[in-house]
Amino acid sequence: MKIRILIIMLVALFMPLYGGTLEEAKKVYLSGDYEAALPLLEEQYKKNKRNASVNQWIGVCLFNLGRYEEGRKYFEYAKSRKVVEAYRYLAMLDFYAYRFDDGSEMFNQYKAELKRLKKDVSDEAIKMEQQLSKAKIMLDHVEKIAIIDSIVVDKDNFFEYYRLSSGAGTLSGKNVLPFEIQDSATVVFEPESRSRLMWGMNSLENADSVDGMTRKHIYETQKLYDGNWDKAIKLDETINIDGDSSYPYMMSDGTTLYYANNGSESIGGYDIFISRKDSESGKFYSPQNIGMPFNSPFDDYMLVIDEFTGVGWWATDRNRIPGKVTIYVYVPQSVRVNYSPEDPDLLSYAKVENIQSTWDGNDYTDKLQEIKAVSQSHKEEHKDFVFHLSNDVTYTRYDQFKNSEARHRMEELVVIKQNKASDEERLKRLRVQFSKVSGVQRNSLKGEILRLEEKIDAYYEEIERVENAIRRLEMK
Repeated sequence: MKIRILIIMLVALFMPLYGGTLEEAKKVYLSGDYEAALPLLEEQYKKNKRNASVNQWIGVCLFNLGRYEEGRKYFEYAKSRKVVEAYRYLAMLDFYAYRFDDGSEMFNQYKAELKRLKKDVSDEAIKMEQQLSKAKIMLDHVEKIAIIDSIVVDKDNFFEYYRLSSGAGTLSGKNVLPFEIQDSATVVFEPESRSRLMWGMNSLENADSVDGMTRKHIYETQKLYDGNWDKAIKLDETINIDGDSSYPYMMSDGTTLYYANNGSESIGGYDIFISRKDSESGKFYSPQNIGMPFNSPFDDYMLVIDEFTGVGWWATDRNRIPGKVTIYVYVPQSVRVNYSPEDPDLLSYAKVENIQSTWDGNDYTDKLQEIKAVSQSHKEEHKDFVFHLSNDVTYTRYDQFKNSEARHRMEELVVIKQNKASDEERLKRLRVQFSKVSGVQRNSLKGEILRLEEKIDAYYEEIERVENAIRRLEMK
């Protein structure tokens, strides 16, 4: 009898301690500190592996720590015990593993369970279902590119590892902005002309927020005649669609813009988009997601194409290395070509599992050496342009002009040359297309090619006329 009483007393003594430990683990879990909650929950799991809630909580902790596949067995057990959210997390695990069909099937089971319990599907879950659907389509259109190098660098200053020629412009930190509104700014792009700055940051408009969270938009500023910077202007809403927009890069043609957005058209995190600006209205056309292998279920951003070295760059955290990103270096195509959807290695190409498999037997040693030889000194020795005023005098900066009208005409000349380069690139693409088609389409392309050739011939006359006007004004 005395032994029985003693046992009851001991159980009563330790029950509050056990319950407190579980409550403590739950409290830490609900606070969002998953790293601290995980060992506490694992202790509870050792005591009772059949606790469906503990299994689910451990799975969520591992998921939020980026240890996706480790969490699968816990979600599977929670699912077997009809924990509804386990279905959604299993669908996300399939999504991140590029098992998009499996993920869609699991998500259908998730919706069926919610319907059985007479619960609505959350907006977050609906967005994930849409991402799964987009990713399935995207996987059938993986672009065939040669990825010639990859480097893993610190996420905070990743842009410093882009080895760009002077003609491609520069990437800098937010400290170069001529404003005090720098706290939320990301990477700043400055073209070779040094007449513009572009970057992403939180909206300057207080009303522009969703659920109290301010969205990021792409802003730009232009250099004024006196050398100062104009006020920051937000790009039009075609670019700043839902979600955050950031990491802009404008091609040398002055019309083609690459940037990152994590809104409804993204398949997960930031995706890279392309848009072009109408030269007459100044408005951007509807942006297009550039697809795989550039984009993934994770963050992908800061795509730059250096036309002078013939390589492109983009950054991604798809490899899930804490505090790091992977920068891929690739050879852009003049005309997009996709892998066959039936290619047995399609998934590997989409995930970028082996960059050498993308080379098709080509040797890129010389190209890699050329990139390594590129110096970043152009950040300090930058030239706005090269203009020979006379046999003995060459201008390379706007501030060298003494005549304000001559400076204004120089800015006009730079734009004309950019437009000429853009049309020459377009003509090059049309000629490639012309060689591959026949019939009506060939005749249509022929007419467009002839019109472009005439337009480019006119550029030369216009450039000569403006150059002569600049010399007259400045030398007077």
